[in-house]
Amino acid sequence: MFFTKADTEKYAEVKFKLIKTEDEGNLFTITLNRPEKRNAFTPTMIHEIAFALAYAHFQLEIWCILLKAEGSVFCAGMDLNVFQNPDLDIKNETLPVPLKEITIGDAFKYLEKPCIAKVEGNVLAGGFLFIGGCTFVIATEEAQFGLPEVKRGIFPLQVMATLLKIMPQRKVLEMCILGKNYTAEEAYNLGLVTHFSSKNEIDNDTKVLINTILENSPFAIKKGFEALNKLQNLPENDQHPYLLKMLQEIRNSPNAKEGILAFQEKRKPKW
Repeated sequence: MFFTKADTEKYAEVKFKLIKTEDEGNLFTITLNRPEKRNAFTPTMIHEIAFALAYAHFQLEIWCILLKAEGSVFCAGMDLNVFQNPDLDIKNETLPVPLKEITIGDAFKYLEKPCIAKVEGNVLAGGFLFIGGCTFVIATEEAQFGLPEVKRGIFPLQVMATLLKIMPQRKVLEMCILGKNYTAEEAYNLGLVTHFSSKNEIDNDTKVLINTILENSPFAIKKGFEALNKLQNLPENDQHPYLLKMLQEIRNSPNAKEGILAFQEKRKPKW
């Protein structure tokens, strides 16, 4: 985690410059807000996104996160001019200082709540770190996905690590080496996109997906993420005893008791 719970309690004092955030019931929305630069991210934008994700992680009333973008491009990746010349970065002095250097892939990993990327424009280069960190990616037919780094003498190493958790190794290498653009349908077939929509239907399809998530137990889902992260570092012989212990904790939770009671009474549970 890059920020403490105490850090996120200062959320109301933070004035975001490169993203927008919104609380709506159990949904927390983060919007990339640098359309004039195709939402290319800077160190400050990464700082803002990581802080917003940490806030969402610690807020018990937030059950789902939506990530979207202003403008015609979802994210064009890293702003090379800013990263090569840090003096060009727009600083945000209202943000707490992170505990360590922020890596955007880990910022999503620590979230432990469902996150949906709503993609209505192209995703390029480091923008894959955002959609790769999300649980669900819903994209329009017009969106394209590409890793052009090799055309600039760079290899997308961090993106490669993220994609290897999602796609077969050969396909990951193909995307990294060829540097070509893939359609949303091709990205869907590769598993990079989880839900395929149209420009006219994506708002409704996203709403349906959010509502489906919010109907289910937030505690059980959070424990599922926690177990998934833990399993990656556990020896195989220790995995099932750990999962059995985790399952017992979930079964004894108020959410499980309410869920079983609601099922017996043929009604929707009240989490």
